[in-house]
Amino acid sequence: MAIFDRLRASGLLHPLTRFGTWRLEKTTLLYSLVLGAVAFIVLYPLWLLFAQAFQVGAGTADTTWGLDNWRAAWTEPALAGSLANTIGLALTRQALALAVGIPVAWLIARTDLPGRGWFEFGFWVAVFLPSVPILVGWILIFDGYNGLANKLLEGLPFVQRGPFDIFSWWGIVLTHLFGATLGIKVMFLAPAFRSLDSALEEAGRMSGANSITTLRRVVLPLLAPAILVVTLLGLIQSLEAFEIELILGAPAGIDVFSTKIYRLLREQPPAYGSATALSMLILFMMTPLILFQQRLIDRGHYATITGKHGARLHALGPWKWPASAAIGTLVVAMTVVPSTFVILGSFMKIFGAFQIPNPWTLQHWTTVLASSGFLSSLATTLILAISASVVAMSIFGILGYITVRTGFLGRGALDFLTWMPSLLPGIVISLGLLWMFLSTPAFRPLYGSTAVLVIAISLSIMTRSVQMVKAALVQIGAELEQAAWMSGAGWWTTVRRVIFPLAAPTLMVVGILAFSTASRTASHVALLATANNRPLVLLQLDFLSDGNFEASSVVGVVILLLTLGAALLARALGQQTIVRE
Repeated sequence: MAIFDRLRASGLLHPLTRFGTWRLEKTTLLYSLVLGAVAFIVLYPLWLLFAQAFQVGAGTADTTWGLDNWRAAWTEPALAGSLANTIGLALTRQALALAVGIPVAWLIARTDLPGRGWFEFGFWVAVFLPSVPILVGWILIFDGYNGLANKLLEGLPFVQRGPFDIFSWWGIVLTHLFGATLGIKVMFLAPAFRSLDSALEEAGRMSGANSITTLRRVVLPLLAPAILVVTLLGLIQSLEAFEIELILGAPAGIDVFSTKIYRLLREQPPAYGSATALSMLILFMMTPLILFQQRLIDRGHYATITGKHGARLHALGPWKWPASAAIGTLVVAMTVVPSTFVILGSFMKIFGAFQIPNPWTLQHWTTVLASSGFLSSLATTLILAISASVVAMSIFGILGYITVRTGFLGRGALDFLTWMPSLLPGIVISLGLLWMFLSTPAFRPLYGSTAVLVIAISLSIMTRSVQMVKAALVQIGAELEQAAWMSGAGWWTTVRRVIFPLAAPTLMVVGILAFSTASRTASHVALLATANNRPLVLLQLDFLSDGNFEASSVVGVVILLLTLGAALLARALGQQTIVRE
């Protein structure tokens, strides 16, 4: 007790009266420890990266401090073009995804659209599909020369050459859009629309506003935090995007920022200093957006779930079935079509060669499943994915709660720290963690263990997980917690009996997304994995690098089955939660 009295007298503790002085002093100390731990795990690798950017000839006997790395980075050929492509592709993707995602999320969450539950699940599936094998499926369909779509159209008498070419600027945009970009928008925004109290919309209509005005003046301002968070996450994802740009951009001469960094790291010897200097530019570009997002949420009042919450579905009338058909077609195009080609490819003698006699075989499955590293990689992937899900739903859920629902003075700093890992390409973060575990004696014994990969994956999902939890919590009215406190409930009871049930759907999405990300993310673990802890995604990349698309499809199907199984389980748990409520 005396130590807390001295801390309070020194001004280090700032209790909130609603929790009681003694209780909040303990929680404030706990929050401070959490802030310190997050600051260390986030800032120390970034400090190593920042220092590396100013070390000329790092790792050699002639290492010196200077600006040569920055000069080399800024004089990199075609840097301006790669920056323009990065920004242009990112803005175009996000604008199209929002234009489509907002109305689709509203139709799924707020109307009597037939099949809306399955459609929402379909968008989840689009997010979980492994990107590289799915990209191969799209190439088989829309390749400019041998693509199936072009070949079918060229069979018509009035078509001389097919119009599609996936190896293009718009090919990159549409491939992303039909993948995770649009799926994430619907996945994040549908729960926000569903949580909106219909009384707020009815009040707008009673004031004489039509549906469009109500949407513009009432609904969208209330959902501004969720929309802004989704947009910023999308921009960050666009800046990090790598595989699709590398494969589709190279034949068309399209380079982006991440591929520039990748090439610097692939040079002999690797230009770590220049790559890190270029990576710092992303941090400088995104910092103002993060500060703007924090300011908007802190100054606004966006609670849409209150003690009198109610969500009434809008009747679509004669537009019900046409809207259902349109969204159903979109979901099939995003999920069933590319997945079918991936599955078929794993059973084909030659991937995409439908014209040869008897094109089907089980040999690729037999070869992959019998390979020495497959079972080890599968076990590592399962441990990694489950651990990441637990971390996302528990630890990152707590971080989101601290930044939104408490008066802790360091919550702004904590929120800012959770954004930091997502501001740099995954391969560079992997490099920073590698230096941290090799240069810190206390952490050196952990190198080569699965725990290192869990930390790397946790950093990769930190921003999305925390921001998703925040977007859900800002919509929960404070009067619900106040009612629990007035009834004598403590902090933990309030969180467990009030906050958690309301935020449970979002937490489930967070856990599933973490599982999916851990199952397929390569860049964050590429420099940390060893022969003893290599996940499936790196095994898949090994097959791709050897040009073995058939074996890569087999591994992609296994990853797909893992993520779909988790999604089906979460859907069942979500339905049970709704029934209990």
